[in-house]
Amino acid sequence: MAVLVGGIGQLYQGDFDLGRLVAERLSKEDLGHDVLVEDFHYGAVAVAQRLEEVRPQTLVLVGAAARGRAPGTVERRLIEDPELPVTEIQKSIGDAIVGYVTMDLVVEVGFGFRVLPSRTVAVEVEPATTESSETISPEAAVALDQALELVRAEVRRAPLFELADRIRGILGDGRLEASPALEALEGLLAELHVLDEEGRWGAAFALKDRLKLKISAGETGYGMDHLDWGLWWALIEELERLQPLEASSGL
Repeated sequence: MAVLVGGIGQLYQGDFDLGRLVAERLSKEDLGHDVLVEDFHYGAVAVAQRLEEVRPQTLVLVGAAARGRAPGTVERRLIEDPELPVTEIQKSIGDAIVGYVTMDLVVEVGFGFRVLPSRTVAVEVEPATTESSETISPEAAVALDQALELVRAEVRRAPLFELADRIRGILGDGRLEASPALEALEGLLAELHVLDEEGRWGAAFALKDRLKLKISAGETGYGMDHLDWGLWWALIEELERLQPLEASSGL
């Protein structure tokens, strides 16, 4: 499975139910044959077991998380290893065993069991109300649409980040001769890293055009093989596929 979208929610607990609602909406959309959308309302240990079964390349978690922001705030962040001591991981697993599920618990237990994919993204909404209710607050209702757009963007961009990671791995062997095209590629990869970290495009499309120009001019140097050519052009084509979609998304 290339991408797994998990809506983290607590059933009918006000805005904490938002993750379920997002998953419900997205499950009705055609996001691609290699994209799976699931409702993670069950305990974080069960979520970890599901991740071990599915083994997605990219995981997108979406739901409400109370972090002291203004109610209705929507935030996207790339998840990194929380680097918690073993005792804290054990405590999180203990909390999860009894059925608790929150954004932090899923991340901590997932790292504890080593089942989170290397690329995990969270889309969070700050709740306005967490009391028992079958409806979410007006602030969360507005935020839900924003969260949906961010999740769709993550799904849309996942193949691009996978390609970029593959190319970085090949460049690491130092096999390719320095060249204007290689310099342009490295600049593009650096910009895509910023996109993955911060969710903003910056100069990525302009750098794509620069790379394409250098390749067309034959400024590639020695050492490239068929795999290199295929991956470089695949990266360019993926960016060209995304360019009109990103322009129309308004993100």
